[in-house]
Amino acid sequence: MPKTALTSDQLERLAADLEELSFVADADDGGLYAERCAKARRLLEVKLRFEAARGEDAPPLVVIAGGTNVGKSTIFNWVVGEAVASSSPLARHTKAPTVYAHEGELAALGEGVFLPRYARLELADKEDPARERSEGAGAEAYFLLTHRREEVAGVVLVDSPDIDSTHARNREVAEDLLFLADAVLFVATPEKYNDALCVDYMRQAVSLDKGLVCVLNKGADRSIEDDLRDVILPSLGGKGEKGLITLPYEPKPDPASDKVFREELQATVLRPREEASSLRAAALAGAERELARDLEQLGARLREELAELDRIRSEVELVLDAGRDQYERFLLGLEFYELDRVYERVLQEFRIPVLDHIYDGFRGAIGFVSSNIGRLVSGSAPEDGRNAKLDARSEKDRLKLKELLGTARGAVLELPDRHTQVLRDAAAGWVEGLGAPSPELLNEQIATYSKRADEASERWIEEQTRVHVELIEQRPQLKVALRTVKGVLQIGFGLLSAKLTGGFGPWDVLIGSAAQAAVKPIIEAAGGHLHYQKIKAEFVSERAALFRELLAQSVAEPLDGKLPAGVAPAVLERLGEAQAALSQGAGK
Repeated sequence: MPKTALTSDQLERLAADLEELSFVADADDGGLYAERCAKARRLLEVKLRFEAARGEDAPPLVVIAGGTNVGKSTIFNWVVGEAVASSSPLARHTKAPTVYAHEGELAALGEGVFLPRYARLELADKEDPARERSEGAGAEAYFLLTHRREEVAGVVLVDSPDIDSTHARNREVAEDLLFLADAVLFVATPEKYNDALCVDYMRQAVSLDKGLVCVLNKGADRSIEDDLRDVILPSLGGKGEKGLITLPYEPKPDPASDKVFREELQATVLRPREEASSLRAAALAGAERELARDLEQLGARLREELAELDRIRSEVELVLDAGRDQYERFLLGLEFYELDRVYERVLQEFRIPVLDHIYDGFRGAIGFVSSNIGRLVSGSAPEDGRNAKLDARSEKDRLKLKELLGTARGAVLELPDRHTQVLRDAAAGWVEGLGAPSPELLNEQIATYSKRADEASERWIEEQTRVHVELIEQRPQLKVALRTVKGVLQIGFGLLSAKLTGGFGPWDVLIGSAAQAAVKPIIEAAGGHLHYQKIKAEFVSERAALFRELLAQSVAEPLDGKLPAGVAPAVLERLGEAQAALSQGAGK
């Protein structure tokens, strides 16, 4: 007896993966794939896990199925030779399936393994009142009736609900029983034999490699029988033989009537006892092949969803990178006052004791005079030139931040629609409500960024000051040159510079330019030929990286919070491995 292509552990892992699997809500055809996933879970649970636990000598399962009011239960009773299944002239009478098994074969129907999602309602006999009391359980349960009749031993018979029931749950039960079956006895009538649902059911049975016998019940003329045998049954496909029995009358519930036809029908239904091994092997292979097809289609859809979600996220990253790069180019065009502060601190580290002491004293005096003259002329203290420049640069920076945030936000909101196909229907919901933040929130985000940027600048200035001091200390000739330049500048310009005294005077530009022109070559000589350009680029790059974090927080995270996660790649890999193993197993 062949075994399942997957081990018990692999089946458990696959069951867990399918249970957790979900598709993007509101996506195009998403409901169809959710239904296919549910079907795959049921096929795995009802057939493959059952087969993995089923003994080699277990009896084959024969399901008696058909459409509404075709006489399935009556045929069932006819086959077993007693009134077991509840029959009625009322349509849709069968509410819960009845499983009819020899008491010696119960071990093959282990509770929790055989139809595990269904409650088992054991009947003491065919008249057990529990059948009526349990009617409310309906499709969530099955009736189990055991017998000791040796003439129908070796086969487990199951009476199925209507395959065309108006209740979706009944149709699902009928499909579960089709998955479970090793062979199917399909009951049709002249009125229903060519109904689309009936033909589709038989086609699915053939696709699953079930042994199929069709019973044309309730009388039929020769043309209908010929149409069923010569047209419909061959159209179902498959390589196996499809049996046909015609009952040219309506059988009575009394099993004693019409003995000849009853015996023919019984012999046909019980034939699987002689072919148990081949029937079970074919049905298992059919189930594995069907599950492999389902997994292949589910995997393909999940990969499409994941690819579109990954594409959106990748494009968001590109938008953020573009915003960062634009901001970096903007910063490169601004004055690099932070480097001037490094130079100032480096100068302060190399003090000339006597000259510095005299110079600091004169600065204070000049500063006092300059400040008071400014108040007399303008009514306020003179504005610090460097602070004014810093303020102007900060305003430019703030406006650029707002511009780039708005541009990035607009670009990001277009991405879901531009980069989705199967998820296009869902994309509109992802961007809903993701417009520009309120002015208060935007200002708060920019203020937070500016604070972080200022803190990072101060750390950078301190670090660069330390680095340059160490470089100059390692080169005595540069240290001497720096002290010399500093002394000359202090004597030549220092006492006249209102900038160094807190005011603003005509010498401000001159001494600033002179200091920068004199000190920069010394520091550049300490660090290398392109040192100035290099450290500016590094500083700007760090600032741009901080801005990218602001872009991510303000622009990317709101959208990412609405994007579905998509399937985990590890789950996709396991589904692919299971699909390959099932395909290989079904092909043996």
